[in-house]
Amino acid sequence: MAGAALLAGCGGSDHAAPEVSAASQGREVFRYETFGNQGFWTDAMQLPQGIAEAKVTPLAALSLGLNVNAEALSAGTAKALTDALAEIKAGKPATDTVLNNPAVTLSLINEGAVIGVVPFDSQGRRKPLGSDPKFSPTDKLDLARGDKVGVSCALCHARTDNSIVPAGFAGLAGSVGRQVDGPNALKLDVGNILAASKNPLAYLPMLQLAFATLDGASIGQAGSPGLKDGATNADARAYLTASNAQGERFYPVGTFDALPDGINNAAYVQPFFRTDLAGPWGHSGTFDKLDDFNNFVYTVPLDPTILATPDGRALLTALAGPVGQEISTRYQKVLKDSGLEGKYPYVRADASGRPIGDLAGPAGKRVDNARLAALRAYTDQLRSPAPPMNLDLARVARGQSVFTEAGCTACHNADPNKPVPGTVTAVQTLYQPFSPTTLYARQAPLTDVRKSFDNGPGPSYDNELVVINASLRGQPAGLASPLLLGLDGRTDFLHDGSVERASTSESLQWLLDPARSALAPHPFYVTDASDRSALAQYLRSRSAD
Repeated sequence: MAGAALLAGCGGSDHAAPEVSAASQGREVFRYETFGNQGFWTDAMQLPQGIAEAKVTPLAALSLGLNVNAEALSAGTAKALTDALAEIKAGKPATDTVLNNPAVTLSLINEGAVIGVVPFDSQGRRKPLGSDPKFSPTDKLDLARGDKVGVSCALCHARTDNSIVPAGFAGLAGSVGRQVDGPNALKLDVGNILAASKNPLAYLPMLQLAFATLDGASIGQAGSPGLKDGATNADARAYLTASNAQGERFYPVGTFDALPDGINNAAYVQPFFRTDLAGPWGHSGTFDKLDDFNNFVYTVPLDPTILATPDGRALLTALAGPVGQEISTRYQKVLKDSGLEGKYPYVRADASGRPIGDLAGPAGKRVDNARLAALRAYTDQLRSPAPPMNLDLARVARGQSVFTEAGCTACHNADPNKPVPGTVTAVQTLYQPFSPTTLYARQAPLTDVRKSFDNGPGPSYDNELVVINASLRGQPAGLASPLLLGLDGRTDFLHDGSVERASTSESLQWLLDPARSALAPHPFYVTDASDRSALAQYLRSRSAD
């Protein structure tokens, strides 16, 4: 069987034409570069310690949407998974196989096979893959010895080809197979992964907070009251894993909250293929250059401890005044209580040489420019996923006509091989009930910190735009046009995933259905049901050459 044989054996002017050597280096950056964040994830968040103590099994890891690169496995681990797969296919319960053995999870991590999870030895060297001749079968993940685990772009922006264990097998969200870079990990449960840490409060700036400086106010998308000063790790886990009365997760599957503003603005992870056609970056179009966006991710959300430094406090103050200062003060206390004072930030980055808030290094830090350029060269040339094989070509052609007739090309490019428009559409255009309250006045070009609370059916639609938005580069507060490629497999649309049905086709048709009302977010509709169906087929077919 092919699967058994395989087991045996993450727009702008900065888009230069990628060179082969740069793209090759960029692949290593994409898959394995952490810029030192293993210090944060191991010492501050204590993620691997939490996984070990909770005895997380491979079944549990796959249920969280994590993916396993079969080509990284050692022969012994590959055989164990091959045997387990054969046993399951023969009728044995998965819970009675090695997939229910927590020790195998640690082996997968130690061999670098869990995509985007990068192991290091006690000397700070990245461990060889399990399939590497330099890998020692006697080596184990030894946290007591000083081994550490970091996170790379690939955690959120890669998955597998489903060649061994396809996503959905036995109800699992993740998969096992050859690693495929660029398409996002659709069902990655970031909230539950963060909650598995022993110290999830170390992620405080990216959690939903209740602000004393706003008389206890909290901004969230699913009814969470927010974490008050003095909140515990148990409180943080409740936020990261719980649901509201309607069954909606406070931190939805497939989303990541990358903004250090104490607001619940978890948004769907963007794909990272054909980045030469995409931009600006971030759903709110904050970053014009991909290198700047990637630098922000490495220096803030993947190691937010910089926000507890003077430069980080200055950034938060510039963005949100007394609210930003409250975030920094509370975060400093959390890190001190965690015994981390004087040990952070962990990210390996130099002073940017630019003012605080400058998009080249908002918190005053910049990782290696050559590696950022190599990463861009790699993701620029990653192919978009091929369209599904079961599309009706006549219906696709009709849908392409509807795409133009319905006016979609006013915001989205008609030719999938051309760059997206690169503009930011004001939130008022996309959400008509938008009627914000000013929470904090800021000097131009920054727009005021504003939030639309209880107006219309989507009061959380603008959460992503409240503090960090395109006004940082002189553009309106709004949303950037997405790259409409590789949509098949997605069941949640709009940046907040608020349009959701059982399948891609059903979700796209609901997005286009006037039954959602003129007051719903993105109220641009196709009245004819047949044309809606055809347009959905066309959108599923879009792929760049």
